[in-house]
Amino acid sequence: MLVVQILRKIKISFYVLIIVVVYALMYGINLKKYQRGEIIQHDVISYYAYWPAVLIYHDLSFGFVSNLPENSSVTVWTQTSPSGMPTLKMTMGVAVMTTPFFIMAHLLSDIFGFESNGYSAIYQIFLLFAAIFYLFAGLFFLRKTLLQFFSEMATSLVLAIIVLATNLFYYTSVEPGMSHVFSFFLFAWGLWLMNRWFETPGWQYSVFLGLAAGLIILVRPSNGVVFLVPVLFSMGRIKSIQWKYLPLILLVMFLILIPQLAYWKFSTGKWIYYAYGDERFYFSDPKIMQGLIGYRKGWLVYTPVMVLALLGFFFMRDKIRDFQIPILIYFVVNLYVVFSWWCWWYGGGFGARPLIESYVFLALPLAVSIKRVLSSRRVIKYLTMAVLVFLVYLNLFQIRQYRTTLLHWDSTSRELYWEVFLSHHWPENYDALLDPPDYKAAQFRQE
Repeated sequence: MLVVQILRKIKISFYVLIIVVVYALMYGINLKKYQRGEIIQHDVISYYAYWPAVLIYHDLSFGFVSNLPENSSVTVWTQTSPSGMPTLKMTMGVAVMTTPFFIMAHLLSDIFGFESNGYSAIYQIFLLFAAIFYLFAGLFFLRKTLLQFFSEMATSLVLAIIVLATNLFYYTSVEPGMSHVFSFFLFAWGLWLMNRWFETPGWQYSVFLGLAAGLIILVRPSNGVVFLVPVLFSMGRIKSIQWKYLPLILLVMFLILIPQLAYWKFSTGKWIYYAYGDERFYFSDPKIMQGLIGYRKGWLVYTPVMVLALLGFFFMRDKIRDFQIPILIYFVVNLYVVFSWWCWWYGGGFGARPLIESYVFLALPLAVSIKRVLSSRRVIKYLTMAVLVFLVYLNLFQIRQYRTTLLHWDSTSRELYWEVFLSHHWPENYDALLDPPDYKAAQFRQE
């Protein structure tokens, strides 16, 4: 009876949260990429390599790589730093956030007969478990924030849409080692903490805000643009801000960054090191339109449900109005920064993956649109719900297409996109329909 009473008290949005997370987990497990060693690959190799090097090989200079057997599953990508030492390109945030899962995998590897080398199947599946955990945690805090302003039904629909109708699902279930689901959690946690801090400022929330801020930078430094939200949000509350807690937030943030600074000093001789070499931003030549509606990686092409979020900006009223300007300015600046990167399509990937983290903030105007739909006439409500169901289906269908390269990882053209739209059949002229990008021209273009 006690269990039944507890279940009755749980709101529908929590059930939706559990359902979408379990579905993401089962989808990822059923792909069996962990068995084939396909989770730790591409950029994930550089995000992940810190802990195997420290805890298994005890060698952050990566000299152990040259002594590995030829048939080893261990893969490490490094580049030569100015000091001549091999160094990792990516920061260590993802490795830090997956530490408990790495340790569990390592402790269980011998028990279940896997190689204890940091890269065998058990380490790979625990990386999937880490992504699923942070998806759950991110949705948990996003749900808490949404319920402050919206109904259970609106919140439930937003949570389902954010996961099932966007590329967040892909980067949780199919490529779980990428940074995006980890940043999604940090943004959601940070938004909730920000609200709590402004309501009841204290040292506890200050410490956690500093922790979240430090991890945001540690996972993906360019995501520091998100700090515009609390800065702009605070402008209308200058007189009520407890400034005495700000040094504590900054101190904790700095402490979180110390391990990365120490690693750079060890491997490069510099406390702060730009590991991307000739790769850079072209702020005078952003590719915003291509990034939004181009067929190679266009955000609104592959995640069209976010049109509802953009429309929601026009209807943010009452309590939610305080978020309108901060989120809108952050979103516009973030678009500018993201699509100013030399490789504005970000290599191989499904949709505009650098925007995934911003779905946390876009969930608010999205919920505004959903709220208006739920209060509309029956015909509008049912028609919109039918469109949303279709967009969920389209997202999951295109994920399957992308996994088989029917939608190419970086060369999809308008002609190819519509030729294979909602189709599993390969066109005979597939190669002719591709539009390969010129990486060299993009990287070294003149401003």
